[in-house]
Amino acid sequence: MKIVNFSERFLDDIVKIEKQSFTSPWTKEMLSDSAKNTAVKFKVLIENKTVAGYYIIIMAAGETEILNLAVASEFRRRSFGQAMLIDIKKESIDRQSRFIFLEVRQSNTAALNLYKSFGFKEIDIRKKYYKNNEDALVLRLINDRKFTL
Repeated sequence: MKIVNFSERFLDDIVKIEKQSFTSPWTKEMLSDSAKNTAVKFKVLIENKTVAGYYIIIMAAGETEILNLAVASEFRRRSFGQAMLIDIKKESIDRQSRFIFLEVRQSNTAALNLYKSFGFKEIDIRKKYYKNNEDALVLRLINDRKFTL
């Protein structure tokens, strides 16, 4: 397993993962545009020459926000999500980011369990945040220098 910077050659595989992971997936254009934003860090997890996951974060004003993080269904439950969270934490510490934030569907128990096991705490609820009127939980991790779980 290795985590590398985004390249356009990964885009079609990322679109497939996006569609299998989210009820309102980002379009190919949205993903491509994100990669062009200099405030965004877009990384791809590769396993045996296959795109197994990816994340997109934005860092500004001493904070990191996870915009998107997904693992292909056939690679789930193999610690790839944890590996990407460790990489996100390293990236944010390198940029002197004190907090990491994200929103997650209240019903997404797998993601919630992952984030909470990593130390994220629920700090707010965004009512009817998603298109189907589902609430989003706002989670925050206070960055320290520890990289282990």
